[in-house]
Amino acid sequence: AALVAAASVAGSAALGRQWPEPWTVSISAPVNTAVDWITDNLGSGIPVVGGTAAWSDNFARWVLNPLRDGLQGAPWWLLLLAAAALALLAGTWRTAATAVAALAAIGAMGLWPTSLNTLSQVLAALVVTLLPGVAIGVLAARVPWADRAVRPVLDVMQTMPQFIYLIPVVALFNVGRTAAIIAAVVYALPAVIRITAQGVRETDPGALEAARSMGASTGQQLRHVQLPLARPALLLAVNQGVVLVLAIVVIGGLVGGGALGYDVVYALQKSELGIGLTAGAAIVCLGVLLDRVTQPATPRDRR
Repeated sequence: AALVAAASVAGSAALGRQWPEPWTVSISAPVNTAVDWITDNLGSGIPVVGGTAAWSDNFARWVLNPLRDGLQGAPWWLLLLAAAALALLAGTWRTAATAVAALAAIGAMGLWPTSLNTLSQVLAALVVTLLPGVAIGVLAARVPWADRAVRPVLDVMQTMPQFIYLIPVVALFNVGRTAAIIAAVVYALPAVIRITAQGVRETDPGALEAARSMGASTGQQLRHVQLPLARPALLLAVNQGVVLVLAIVVIGGLVGGGALGYDVVYALQKSELGIGLTAGAAIVCLGVLLDRVTQPATPRDRR
């Protein structure tokens, strides 16, 4: 305490109390310059691949629109049966009843088409998140230098506020559902990578040693030992991906995601508590539905 007091007095007398202005470095201008360059050079006009704007349009045309139209065009009772069947595969009759009740509650609130639009975006974002997330997680679990390289990147991604992601996403992919999905992917990806890496890394060493002693290659060890034993962690990664993607639905409404996210944003702007509360309840019901079909509930499956 005495040392800190003495250093405080001496520092205040010699250096002052405020941070010296010449010692400051502004990064806003370089960042804005970099974003402008990326937007001008990667947004469109790239030979063969087109650019991010073309990718956004094609993703909406060939993935989001057919998925949304398929869900909205299916009979309501068929979707309830599908929810029950998927929940039964993951759990028990109680799990199936919960999933069906959550989906039926959406219809009872009068938000069936809008919720299915949101569901199509969530499913697309979940698939786009899981593909690189599981791959990077497996790589980080098996290659030490890859784990060390990806760890600080994941720390930054999980620490930055979600709204910061919207600036480069909108600049590259324009306003629309694709931008909302990319923002959700960036937000959910770190958790999926970390959970996958931890599950694969903590595979029983005895099982791996037995596989090596039998002459299993690296790929065989991964496919037949590590990934099957890491199944609970992989299911948890899927579950967390669902939760985090749903958490960005409202933020996605700010960048053209539409559907339930737009309803919440509209309710906030117009002070319409009924609309916002109903849309929020529908988002919760979607979360319960997806949770029930992605998490095993029976003791046998958990063991």
